[in-house]
Amino acid sequence: MRALIALAGLALAGCATQRTTGETLLSGQAMGSAWTVKLAGELPATGEELRAGVQSRFDAVNLALSTYRADSALSRFNNDDSGEWAAIDPELGAVLSYALELAEESGGAYDVTVGPLVNLWGFGPDPATRRVPDAAALEAARARVGWRKIEVDVGTGRARKAAGVRIDLSSLGKGRGVDRVAEYLDGLGVANYLIDLSGKLRARGRNVRGEPWRVAVESPTADATSARPPLEPEVIALVNESVATAGDYRRFFEIDGRHYSHIIDPRTGWPVTHETVSASAIATDCMQADALATVLIAMSPDDALALANRLGLRALLISRDGAGYLARSTGTWLPK
Repeated sequence: MRALIALAGLALAGCATQRTTGETLLSGQAMGSAWTVKLAGELPATGEELRAGVQSRFDAVNLALSTYRADSALSRFNNDDSGEWAAIDPELGAVLSYALELAEESGGAYDVTVGPLVNLWGFGPDPATRRVPDAAALEAARARVGWRKIEVDVGTGRARKAAGVRIDLSSLGKGRGVDRVAEYLDGLGVANYLIDLSGKLRARGRNVRGEPWRVAVESPTADATSARPPLEPEVIALVNESVATAGDYRRFFEIDGRHYSHIIDPRTGWPVTHETVSASAIATDCMQADALATVLIAMSPDDALALANRLGLRALLISRDGAGYLARSTGTWLPK
């Protein structure tokens, strides 16, 4: 879901073969989405050299976490139904370890094994059905879901899972890719950048005008057929931090006036029924912002805000409210 929009304008293309001290735009494709990196100020290498370095970092994360590549570390682990401890890729281990921590913190509202349910409801890789599954099919899918069916030992680089369990890290994989690119740029001494992979953003420093990087949270009505008036975009300044948004207003179907979104509550097996249409989270790491936005939209608004406040998280929730929308946030969402 592309729900965040970078606002800073750029003057130079990233394919330049000379170093620049102005603004530079790098771009490419990774993890099934478009990416851009906006740079301000003096660069340590040419735009093309930096573009290649960024692409290689995204590609490395994809090779570890992709569910679409048969040769990825995650696919190999998913295909191991032995139930025994197995050596896993360090990147996969680190991401999976965080996913299990968040699952416990959220009481299971966040669960990277929810894929069978997502697929059953017609939002996965199988052809969309646009129907409510029967009780037997739901029960069979739920039997394969559960974050407690996975164990990870980061210290020894091993993991194991119950047979039939399949893990999908798409709710934080793109954020992890953004973090790896940030580490690459930091290592080169790049002081000012804004990384964007499909609306998962991480910023450092300032733009060429010496201002914080500014992004806008997209209105929920941008791509939905709705009579509700759109909200004014929420503009935020990012200073050495990340932001991500999850929403239910692009992938859904309706039957007899009831809205069924692709946001599945792994605890019930059903699409969420509350009125939240989008959730945004700000964190230092983009992987965390990515995953936290996902869990916030999976929880009821009150529970989501309670979790955000408990974690000290800057969060924004936008909910349906009669004929309009209601925005609720933690007190720390925007600095005073």
